[in-house]
Amino acid sequence: MWMMLWLTSASAGGLALEPLEATLDNGLKVFVMEDSRTDTVALHLHYGVGSRDERPGELGCAHLFEHLMFEGSANVPTNQFDTWLTQAGGWNNAYTSNDETAYHMEFPSGALDLALFLESDRMAFLDSGLHDENLANQRLVVLQERAEGYANPHGKDWDAMQRLMWPQGHPYHVPVIGTVADVEGFEIAGVRDFWMRHYRPKNAVLAVVGNVDAEEAMGRIRHWFSDVPDVGEPESRVTEQAPYEAPATRVGYLEDKVEDRTVWLGWPTVTMQHEDAPALEVLSYVLSSGYGTRLDERLQLSGKATSNESYSFTAEVDGSFLLIATDDSTPLDKLQKWMLSEVAKLQRKGPRQDEISRALNSIRGGYWDRVESPMGKAQSMVDCWRLEGEVDCLEDQWDRYAAVTPADVQRVAQRYLVADRMVSLSVVPEGDDGFLEGAVAVELP
Repeated sequence: MWMMLWLTSASAGGLALEPLEATLDNGLKVFVMEDSRTDTVALHLHYGVGSRDERPGELGCAHLFEHLMFEGSANVPTNQFDTWLTQAGGWNNAYTSNDETAYHMEFPSGALDLALFLESDRMAFLDSGLHDENLANQRLVVLQERAEGYANPHGKDWDAMQRLMWPQGHPYHVPVIGTVADVEGFEIAGVRDFWMRHYRPKNAVLAVVGNVDAEEAMGRIRHWFSDVPDVGEPESRVTEQAPYEAPATRVGYLEDKVEDRTVWLGWPTVTMQHEDAPALEVLSYVLSSGYGTRLDERLQLSGKATSNESYSFTAEVDGSFLLIATDDSTPLDKLQKWMLSEVAKLQRKGPRQDEISRALNSIRGGYWDRVESPMGKAQSMVDCWRLEGEVDCLEDQWDRYAAVTPADVQRVAQRYLVADRMVSLSVVPEGDDGFLEGAVAVELP
Protein backbone atom coordinates (compact mmCIF):
# COMPACT_ATOMS: atom_id res chain seq x y z
CA MET A 1 0.00 0.00 0.00
CA TRP A 2 2.78 2.45 0.83
CA MET A 3 4.27 1.92 -2.64
CA MET A 4 0.97 2.80 -4.31
CA LEU A 5 0.66 5.95 -2.24
CA TRP A 6 4.21 6.97 -3.06
CA LEU A 7 3.67 6.48 -6.79
CA THR A 8 0.48 8.50 -6.92
CA SER A 9 1.69 11.34 -4.73
CA ALA A 10 5.21 11.72 -6.09
CA SER A 11 6.08 14.31 -8.68
CA ALA A 12 6.90 13.29 -12.23
CA GLY A 13 10.59 13.98 -11.74
CA GLY A 14 12.67 12.16 -14.33
CA LEU A 15 10.28 12.84 -17.19
CA ALA A 16 12.09 15.99 -18.26
CA LEU A 17 13.43 16.05 -21.83
CA GLU A 18 15.98 18.77 -22.54
CA PRO A 19 17.34 18.46 -26.08
CA LEU A 20 19.36 20.75 -28.25
CA GLU A 21 16.90 22.30 -30.69
CA ALA A 22 17.06 24.31 -33.89
CA THR A 23 15.00 25.42 -36.86
CA LEU A 24 16.90 25.02 -40.11
CA ASP A 25 16.86 27.64 -42.84
CA ASN A 26 14.34 25.57 -44.82
CA GLY A 27 11.92 25.48 -41.86
CA LEU A 28 12.60 21.95 -40.56
CA LYS A 29 12.30 21.77 -36.77
CA VAL A 30 15.03 19.60 -35.21
CA PHE A 31 15.69 18.17 -31.74
CA VAL A 32 18.81 16.26 -30.68
CA MET A 33 19.30 14.63 -27.30
CA GLU A 34 22.26 12.65 -25.96
CA ASP A 35 21.64 9.28 -24.29
CA SER A 36 24.91 7.54 -23.46
CA ARG A 37 23.24 4.47 -21.92
CA THR A 38 23.11 2.81 -25.34
CA ASP A 39 25.20 2.61 -28.47
CA THR A 40 22.15 2.94 -30.67
CA VAL A 41 20.54 6.05 -32.09
CA ALA A 42 16.83 6.59 -32.70
CA LEU A 43 15.49 8.88 -35.42
CA HIS A 44 11.84 9.92 -35.58
CA LEU A 45 10.58 12.09 -38.43
CA HIS A 46 6.99 13.33 -38.29
CA TYR A 47 4.98 14.85 -41.14
CA GLY A 48 1.76 16.72 -40.44
CA VAL A 49 -0.33 14.77 -42.91
CA GLY A 50 -2.83 11.98 -42.37
CA SER A 51 -5.98 10.60 -43.89
CA ARG A 52 -7.95 13.68 -42.79
CA ASP A 53 -5.93 15.73 -45.32
CA GLU A 54 -6.96 13.64 -48.33
CA ARG A 55 -9.13 15.14 -51.01
CA PRO A 56 -11.96 13.32 -52.80
CA GLY A 57 -10.44 10.70 -55.08
CA GLU A 58 -7.22 10.27 -53.06
CA LEU A 59 -8.53 8.33 -50.05
CA GLY A 60 -5.67 6.17 -48.84
CA CYS A 61 -2.94 8.33 -50.36
CA ALA A 62 -1.45 9.29 -46.98
CA HIS A 63 -0.99 5.61 -46.15
CA LEU A 64 0.33 4.86 -49.64
CA PHE A 65 3.28 7.13 -48.87
CA GLU A 66 4.36 4.79 -46.07
CA HIS A 67 5.31 2.50 -48.94
CA LEU A 68 6.40 4.95 -51.63
CA MET A 69 8.85 6.66 -49.29
CA PHE A 70 10.92 3.46 -49.29
CA GLU A 71 10.88 2.92 -53.05
CA GLY A 72 13.77 5.19 -53.96
CA SER A 73 14.68 8.84 -54.47
CA ALA A 74 17.20 10.81 -56.51
CA ASN A 75 20.29 9.28 -54.91
CA VAL A 76 18.83 6.08 -53.47
CA PRO A 77 17.97 3.39 -56.06
CA THR A 78 14.71 1.46 -55.92
CA ASN A 79 14.47 -0.83 -52.86
CA GLN A 80 17.88 0.20 -51.54
CA PHE A 81 16.67 2.28 -48.57
CA ASP A 82 15.96 -0.82 -46.47
CA THR A 83 18.95 -2.70 -47.84
CA TRP A 84 21.51 -0.04 -46.98
CA LEU A 85 20.11 0.62 -43.54
CA THR A 86 19.87 -3.07 -42.69
CA GLN A 87 23.44 -3.69 -43.86
CA ALA A 88 24.54 -0.95 -41.44
CA GLY A 89 22.80 -2.77 -38.56
CA GLY A 90 19.66 -0.63 -38.45
CA TRP A 91 15.91 -1.10 -38.89
CA ASN A 92 13.03 1.18 -39.77
CA ASN A 93 9.27 1.39 -39.83
CA ALA A 94 6.46 3.88 -40.37
CA TYR A 95 2.83 4.51 -39.49
CA THR A 96 -0.08 6.59 -40.71
CA SER A 97 -3.11 7.77 -38.75
CA ASN A 98 -5.97 10.18 -39.33
CA ASP A 99 -3.68 13.00 -38.20
CA GLU A 100 -0.06 12.16 -39.00
CA THR A 101 2.53 10.11 -40.82
CA ALA A 102 5.78 9.23 -39.08
CA TYR A 103 8.96 7.42 -40.05
CA HIS A 104 11.35 6.04 -37.48
CA MET A 105 14.53 4.03 -37.39
CA GLU A 106 17.20 2.80 -35.01
CA PHE A 107 20.82 2.16 -35.95
CA PRO A 108 24.33 1.98 -34.48
CA SER A 109 25.82 5.36 -33.69
CA GLY A 110 28.32 4.95 -36.53
CA ALA A 111 25.48 4.92 -39.08
CA LEU A 112 24.20 8.43 -38.29
CA ASP A 113 25.37 9.93 -41.58
CA LEU A 114 23.77 7.15 -43.58
CA ALA A 115 20.43 7.58 -41.80
CA LEU A 116 20.42 11.34 -42.26
CA PHE A 117 21.35 10.98 -45.93
CA LEU A 118 18.49 8.54 -46.53
CA GLU A 119 15.89 10.71 -44.80
CA SER A 120 17.02 13.98 -46.36
CA ASP A 121 17.17 12.52 -49.87
CA ARG A 122 13.57 11.33 -49.81
CA MET A 123 12.34 14.55 -48.21
CA ALA A 124 13.93 16.62 -50.98
CA PHE A 125 14.03 14.35 -54.00
CA LEU A 126 11.40 11.62 -53.67
CA ASP A 127 9.84 12.71 -56.96
CA SER A 128 12.68 10.95 -58.79
CA GLY A 129 11.31 7.67 -57.42
CA LEU A 130 7.68 8.47 -58.14
CA HIS A 131 7.16 6.65 -61.41
CA ASP A 132 4.52 4.34 -62.80
CA GLU A 133 6.26 1.05 -62.04
CA ASN A 134 6.82 1.84 -58.34
CA LEU A 135 3.30 3.21 -58.01
CA ALA A 136 1.78 0.11 -59.61
CA ASN A 137 3.76 -2.14 -57.26
CA GLN A 138 2.73 -0.25 -54.15
CA ARG A 139 -0.92 -0.02 -55.18
CA LEU A 140 -0.95 -3.81 -55.17
CA VAL A 141 0.88 -3.95 -51.83
CA VAL A 142 -1.64 -1.59 -50.21
CA LEU A 143 -4.62 -3.48 -51.61
CA GLN A 144 -3.13 -6.76 -50.40
CA GLU A 145 -2.46 -5.28 -46.98
CA ARG A 146 -6.06 -4.08 -46.81
CA ALA A 147 -7.42 -7.46 -47.89
CA GLU A 148 -5.23 -9.38 -45.42
CA GLY A 149 -6.13 -7.06 -42.57
CA TYR A 150 -9.84 -7.32 -43.24
CA ALA A 151 -9.56 -11.12 -43.58
CA ASN A 152 -8.33 -11.45 -40.00
CA PRO A 153 -10.96 -12.18 -37.34
CA HIS A 154 -12.30 -8.80 -36.23
CA GLY A 155 -10.01 -7.11 -38.75
CA LYS A 156 -12.89 -4.93 -39.96
CA ASP A 157 -14.25 -3.95 -36.54
CA TRP A 158 -12.36 -0.70 -36.01
CA ASP A 159 -13.04 0.73 -39.45
CA ALA A 160 -16.71 -0.26 -39.24
CA MET A 161 -17.06 1.42 -35.84
CA GLN A 162 -15.40 4.61 -37.07
CA ARG A 163 -17.69 4.66 -40.08
CA LEU A 164 -20.67 4.48 -37.72
CA MET A 165 -19.30 6.94 -35.20
CA TRP A 166 -18.40 9.74 -37.58
CA PRO A 167 -20.87 10.94 -40.22
CA GLN A 168 -20.11 11.49 -43.88
CA GLY A 169 -17.75 14.45 -44.26
CA HIS A 170 -16.15 14.05 -40.82
CA PRO A 171 -12.30 13.93 -40.97
CA TYR A 172 -12.29 10.44 -39.43
CA HIS A 173 -15.17 8.85 -41.36
CA VAL A 174 -13.09 7.10 -44.04
CA PRO A 175 -10.64 4.28 -43.15
CA VAL A 176 -7.00 5.34 -43.00
CA ILE A 177 -6.10 2.57 -45.41
CA GLY A 178 -8.43 4.13 -47.97
CA THR A 179 -10.99 2.75 -50.38
CA VAL A 180 -10.42 0.13 -53.03
CA ALA A 181 -11.71 2.42 -55.78
CA ASP A 182 -9.42 5.31 -54.89
CA VAL A 183 -6.32 3.15 -54.36
CA GLU A 184 -6.87 1.41 -57.69
CA GLY A 185 -7.32 4.80 -59.34
CA PHE A 186 -4.11 6.45 -58.08
CA GLU A 187 -2.08 7.93 -60.92
CA ILE A 188 1.42 9.33 -60.83
CA ALA A 189 0.39 12.97 -61.33
CA GLY A 190 -2.00 12.91 -58.37
CA VAL A 191 0.46 11.09 -56.13
CA ARG A 192 3.23 13.56 -56.97
CA ASP A 193 0.84 16.43 -56.24
CA PHE A 194 0.04 14.93 -52.81
CA TRP A 195 3.76 14.68 -52.01
CA MET A 196 4.41 18.28 -53.08
CA ARG A 197 1.52 19.58 -50.95
CA HIS A 198 2.51 17.83 -47.73
CA TYR A 199 6.08 16.50 -47.73
CA ARG A 200 8.03 19.65 -47.09
CA PRO A 201 10.39 20.84 -44.34
CA LYS A 202 7.90 23.24 -42.76
CA ASN A 203 5.48 20.36 -42.30
CA ALA A 204 8.02 18.11 -40.57
CA VAL A 205 9.67 17.66 -37.16
CA LEU A 206 12.84 15.59 -36.72
CA ALA A 207 14.21 14.15 -33.47
CA VAL A 208 17.45 12.24 -32.97
CA VAL A 209 18.20 10.61 -29.61
CA GLY A 210 21.01 8.28 -28.60
CA ASN A 211 24.74 7.87 -28.24
CA VAL A 212 25.72 11.05 -30.06
CA ASP A 213 27.35 14.33 -29.23
CA ALA A 214 24.41 16.72 -29.57
CA GLU A 215 26.38 19.56 -31.16
CA GLU A 216 28.12 17.27 -33.63
CA ALA A 217 24.86 15.50 -34.53
CA MET A 218 23.13 18.82 -35.09
CA GLY A 219 25.97 19.78 -37.41
CA ARG A 220 25.49 16.59 -39.40
CA ILE A 221 21.76 17.24 -39.64
CA ARG A 222 22.42 20.75 -40.96
CA HIS A 223 24.83 19.28 -43.50
CA TRP A 224 22.53 16.58 -44.86
CA PHE A 225 19.35 18.66 -44.88
CA SER A 226 20.98 21.82 -46.27
CA ASP A 227 20.00 20.93 -49.84
CA VAL A 228 16.35 20.28 -48.97
CA PRO A 229 14.64 23.35 -50.45
CA ASP A 230 12.21 25.55 -48.57
CA VAL A 231 9.05 25.20 -50.65
CA GLY A 232 6.85 27.22 -48.34
CA GLU A 233 4.07 26.41 -45.93
CA PRO A 234 2.12 23.17 -46.21
CA GLU A 235 -1.48 23.05 -47.29
CA SER A 236 -3.83 24.30 -44.57
CA ARG A 237 -5.76 21.67 -42.66
CA VAL A 238 -8.67 21.35 -40.26
CA THR A 239 -7.45 22.06 -36.73
CA GLU A 240 -10.61 22.74 -34.73
CA GLN A 241 -12.75 19.99 -33.26
CA ALA A 242 -15.43 18.97 -35.67
CA PRO A 243 -18.88 20.15 -34.51
CA TYR A 244 -21.07 17.31 -33.33
CA GLU A 245 -23.40 15.89 -35.95
CA ALA A 246 -25.58 12.88 -35.27
CA PRO A 247 -24.63 9.92 -37.47
CA ALA A 248 -27.19 8.61 -39.94
CA THR A 249 -27.18 5.23 -38.20
CA ARG A 250 -26.64 4.74 -34.48
CA VAL A 251 -27.04 0.95 -34.38
CA GLY A 252 -25.10 -1.09 -36.92
CA TYR A 253 -23.94 -4.63 -37.46
CA LEU A 254 -21.17 -6.37 -39.33
CA GLU A 255 -21.21 -10.00 -40.45
CA ASP A 256 -17.70 -11.38 -40.54
CA LYS A 257 -15.66 -14.59 -40.46
CA VAL A 258 -15.64 -14.81 -36.66
CA GLU A 259 -16.69 -17.51 -34.22
CA ASP A 260 -17.93 -15.23 -31.45
CA ARG A 261 -20.13 -12.16 -31.08
CA THR A 262 -18.87 -8.73 -30.11
CA VAL A 263 -20.66 -5.54 -29.17
CA TRP A 264 -18.98 -2.14 -29.41
CA LEU A 265 -20.46 0.88 -27.65
CA GLY A 266 -19.09 4.30 -28.51
CA TRP A 267 -19.58 7.96 -27.65
CA PRO A 268 -17.94 11.04 -29.24
CA THR A 269 -15.83 12.90 -26.69
CA VAL A 270 -12.96 15.41 -26.96
CA THR A 271 -9.60 16.08 -28.60
CA MET A 272 -6.33 15.10 -26.93
CA GLN A 273 -5.74 18.73 -25.89
CA HIS A 274 -9.08 19.14 -24.14
CA GLU A 275 -9.13 19.64 -20.37
CA ASP A 276 -11.38 16.59 -19.95
CA ALA A 277 -9.07 14.18 -21.81
CA PRO A 278 -7.14 13.03 -18.69
CA ALA A 279 -10.32 12.29 -16.71
CA LEU A 280 -11.74 10.30 -19.63
CA GLU A 281 -8.62 8.16 -19.81
CA VAL A 282 -8.72 7.56 -16.07
CA LEU A 283 -12.38 6.54 -16.48
CA SER A 284 -11.36 3.93 -19.06
CA TYR A 285 -8.87 2.39 -16.60
CA VAL A 286 -11.45 2.40 -13.79
CA LEU A 287 -13.84 0.44 -15.99
CA SER A 288 -11.43 -2.10 -17.43
CA SER A 289 -7.76 -2.68 -16.67
CA GLY A 290 -7.55 -6.06 -14.94
CA TYR A 291 -8.57 -7.71 -11.71
CA GLY A 292 -10.64 -5.50 -9.47
CA THR A 293 -11.86 -3.14 -12.19
CA ARG A 294 -15.55 -2.84 -12.80
CA LEU A 295 -16.20 -4.32 -16.23
CA ASP A 296 -13.57 -7.02 -15.82
CA GLU A 297 -15.21 -8.23 -12.61
CA ARG A 298 -18.74 -7.96 -14.00
CA LEU A 299 -18.06 -9.66 -17.34
CA GLN A 300 -14.81 -11.49 -18.00
CA LEU A 301 -13.87 -12.67 -14.50
CA SER A 302 -17.42 -13.82 -13.82
CA GLY A 303 -17.52 -15.89 -17.01
CA LYS A 304 -20.14 -13.75 -18.75
CA ALA A 305 -17.75 -12.67 -21.50
CA THR A 306 -14.53 -14.06 -22.91
CA SER A 307 -13.06 -10.56 -23.13
CA ASN A 308 -13.93 -6.94 -22.51
CA GLU A 309 -12.12 -3.65 -22.98
CA SER A 310 -12.52 0.06 -22.33
CA TYR A 311 -10.68 2.78 -24.26
CA SER A 312 -10.56 6.53 -24.44
CA PHE A 313 -9.22 7.57 -27.84
CA THR A 314 -8.35 11.23 -28.26
CA ALA A 315 -6.99 12.57 -31.52
CA GLU A 316 -6.31 16.03 -32.94
CA VAL A 317 -9.81 16.98 -34.13
CA ASP A 318 -12.05 14.58 -32.21
CA GLY A 319 -12.17 11.71 -29.75
CA SER A 320 -14.26 8.75 -28.69
CA PHE A 321 -14.90 6.53 -25.69
CA LEU A 322 -15.35 2.84 -26.44
CA LEU A 323 -16.56 -0.20 -24.52
CA ILE A 324 -16.16 -3.65 -26.09
CA ALA A 325 -17.31 -7.09 -24.96
CA THR A 326 -17.03 -10.47 -26.70
CA ASP A 327 -18.52 -13.91 -26.04
CA ASP A 328 -19.59 -16.93 -28.07
CA SER A 329 -22.89 -17.55 -26.30
CA THR A 330 -24.06 -14.57 -24.21
CA PRO A 331 -26.60 -12.49 -26.17
CA LEU A 332 -25.28 -9.08 -27.16
CA ASP A 333 -28.21 -7.25 -25.62
CA LYS A 334 -27.22 -8.68 -22.23
CA LEU A 335 -23.57 -7.68 -22.69
CA GLN A 336 -24.71 -4.18 -23.61
CA LYS A 337 -27.05 -4.01 -20.61
CA TRP A 338 -24.32 -5.07 -18.19
CA MET A 339 -21.78 -2.59 -19.61
CA LEU A 340 -24.25 0.29 -19.44
CA SER A 341 -25.22 -0.63 -15.88
CA GLU A 342 -21.59 -0.22 -14.76
CA VAL A 343 -21.44 3.14 -16.51
CA ALA A 344 -24.66 4.18 -14.76
CA LYS A 345 -23.23 3.24 -11.36
CA LEU A 346 -20.23 5.48 -11.95
CA GLN A 347 -22.49 8.29 -13.10
CA ARG A 348 -24.58 8.02 -9.91
CA LYS A 349 -21.88 7.58 -7.26
CA GLY A 350 -18.53 8.13 -8.92
CA PRO A 351 -15.44 5.98 -8.41
CA ARG A 352 -13.54 5.41 -5.17
CA GLN A 353 -10.20 7.08 -4.56
CA ASP A 354 -8.39 3.73 -4.60
CA GLU A 355 -9.73 3.13 -8.13
CA ILE A 356 -8.34 6.50 -9.22
CA SER A 357 -4.98 5.71 -7.61
CA ARG A 358 -4.76 2.37 -9.38
CA ALA A 359 -5.58 3.96 -12.74
CA LEU A 360 -2.99 6.69 -12.23
CA ASN A 361 -0.33 4.12 -11.38
CA SER A 362 -0.94 2.38 -14.72
CA ILE A 363 -0.92 5.64 -16.67
CA ARG A 364 2.21 6.85 -14.94
CA GLY A 365 3.93 3.59 -15.86
CA GLY A 366 3.23 4.40 -19.48
CA TYR A 367 4.92 7.78 -19.06
CA TRP A 368 8.02 6.13 -17.63
CA ASP A 369 8.10 3.65 -20.50
CA ARG A 370 8.16 6.55 -22.96
CA VAL A 371 11.40 7.96 -21.54
CA GLU A 372 13.21 4.66 -21.05
CA SER A 373 14.27 4.20 -24.67
CA PRO A 374 15.84 6.52 -27.26
CA MET A 375 12.89 5.92 -29.59
CA GLY A 376 10.37 6.73 -26.87
CA LYS A 377 12.17 9.96 -26.08
CA ALA A 378 12.40 10.94 -29.75
CA GLN A 379 8.71 10.39 -30.35
CA SER A 380 7.75 12.13 -27.11
CA MET A 381 9.70 15.24 -28.02
CA VAL A 382 8.12 15.40 -31.46
CA ASP A 383 4.62 14.87 -30.08
CA CYS A 384 5.14 17.48 -27.37
CA TRP A 385 6.29 20.04 -29.89
CA ARG A 386 3.51 19.52 -32.40
CA LEU A 387 0.72 19.29 -29.80
CA GLU A 388 1.90 21.58 -26.99
CA GLY A 389 4.30 23.91 -28.77
CA GLU A 390 7.12 22.98 -26.39
CA VAL A 391 9.42 19.99 -26.46
CA ASP A 392 9.44 19.23 -22.72
CA CYS A 393 5.77 18.68 -21.89
CA LEU A 394 5.61 15.27 -20.21
CA GLU A 395 5.78 16.57 -16.65
CA ASP A 396 3.01 19.08 -17.32
CA GLN A 397 0.93 16.37 -18.99
CA TRP A 398 1.39 14.07 -16.01
CA ASP A 399 0.42 16.85 -13.61
CA ARG A 400 -2.94 17.09 -15.39
CA TYR A 401 -3.50 13.38 -14.85
CA ALA A 402 -2.35 13.47 -11.23
CA ALA A 403 -4.91 16.21 -10.53
CA VAL A 404 -7.86 14.04 -11.63
CA THR A 405 -10.31 13.40 -8.78
CA PRO A 406 -13.22 10.96 -8.34
CA ALA A 407 -15.56 13.90 -8.93
CA ASP A 408 -13.83 14.63 -12.28
CA VAL A 409 -14.32 11.05 -13.44
CA GLN A 410 -17.96 11.06 -12.38
CA ARG A 411 -18.51 14.38 -14.19
CA VAL A 412 -17.05 13.22 -17.53
CA ALA A 413 -19.03 9.98 -17.33
CA GLN A 414 -22.20 12.02 -16.85
CA ARG A 415 -21.30 14.52 -19.55
CA TYR A 416 -20.09 12.31 -22.39
CA LEU A 417 -21.46 8.79 -21.92
CA VAL A 418 -25.06 9.77 -22.64
CA ALA A 419 -27.74 7.72 -24.35
CA ASP A 420 -28.63 10.16 -27.13
CA ARG A 421 -25.04 10.12 -28.47
CA MET A 422 -24.29 6.42 -28.10
CA VAL A 423 -23.44 4.34 -31.18
CA SER A 424 -23.34 0.54 -31.16
CA LEU A 425 -21.84 -2.03 -33.50
CA SER A 426 -22.67 -5.75 -33.37
CA VAL A 427 -20.07 -8.05 -34.95
CA VAL A 428 -21.49 -11.52 -35.60
CA PRO A 429 -20.55 -14.65 -37.56
CA GLU A 430 -21.72 -14.81 -41.16
CA GLY A 431 -25.38 -15.83 -41.28
CA ASP A 432 -25.89 -15.09 -37.57
CA ASP A 433 -28.81 -12.85 -36.67
CA GLY A 434 -27.69 -12.26 -33.08
CA PHE A 435 -27.01 -8.54 -33.63
CA LEU A 436 -28.76 -5.88 -31.59
CA GLU A 437 -32.34 -5.08 -32.47
CA GLY A 438 -32.75 -2.44 -35.16
CA ALA A 439 -29.15 -2.72 -36.38
CA VAL A 440 -28.35 -1.76 -39.98
CA ALA A 441 -25.56 -3.43 -41.97
CA VAL A 442 -22.33 -1.39 -42.13
CA GLU A 443 -20.59 -1.40 -45.51
CA LEU A 444 -16.89 -0.67 -45.82
CA PRO A 445 -15.87 1.18 -48.98
